[in-house]
Amino acid sequence: MEFKRSVLGAVLVGAAAFSGSAFAGVTGNVGAVSEYMFRGVSQGSGAAIQGGIDYAHDSGVYVGLWGSNVDWGVGGAETDVYAGYATKFGDVGLDIGGIYYYYAEYKEDTYGADGINPNTFEAYVKVSYGPLALQYYYSPHYFGGEEANGDNLSDSYIALVGAFPITDSVNLNVSVGDTISSDDVWVTKSDGSAKKSYVDYSLGVSKTIDETLTASFSVIGSTLKFDNDETDPTNKLESDKPKFVIGIKKTFAL
Repeated sequence: MEFKRSVLGAVLVGAAAFSGSAFAGVTGNVGAVSEYMFRGVSQGSGAAIQGGIDYAHDSGVYVGLWGSNVDWGVGGAETDVYAGYATKFGDVGLDIGGIYYYYAEYKEDTYGADGINPNTFEAYVKVSYGPLALQYYYSPHYFGGEEANGDNLSDSYIALVGAFPITDSVNLNVSVGDTISSDDVWVTKSDGSAKKSYVDYSLGVSKTIDETLTASFSVIGSTLKFDNDETDPTNKLESDKPKFVIGIKKTFAL
């Protein structure tokens, strides 16, 4: 099953942060990462250029658009459209919304024979307190995946994310997430057997260079396994190696 790069980041994954609600008015952002990671899985074979635009209303309603180059079965570009509502109850933050992952180069006549349409909708809710945030995402049809019986593969993702100040300009960023699907599609055992879930993790630091510019470094990995020699039937699967990802991002008012 090859979708979302046999998936089918992680503060570095700009769209996954959905930080548009943190800004007043209209803002833009542009940046680059040495590798685009999504829930512990690489979305390309090298550097990615990323950017987006966000609008936030004083009421807490926000909308945004974000894009990145990718390098897997649906072509070279991913565009994420998202909207939601963010508010606070004392020290507790609440963010509810949805995101649509769109791949413009997907063509039904090319991919439709396999029934794999990667364009995906996810709903999410996030609760934050201090430096910690608990996030939950749900998709009724996850990147075109199907169960063994032919039904749509649904998916939940639960993540605990933390951003802890080290100095006035440096943060320690940590996250751990659990992808839980409706069928056994994730290979996490060396014998090649599949389970319904896998875990991803990220540990990194970010440095605020000025009010609009941030640099980051992270180690990102997962419990997924891969075959390092598909020509050898006796070969056992190995753990996917963690990725070392550097990034830089600039935010500006529009």
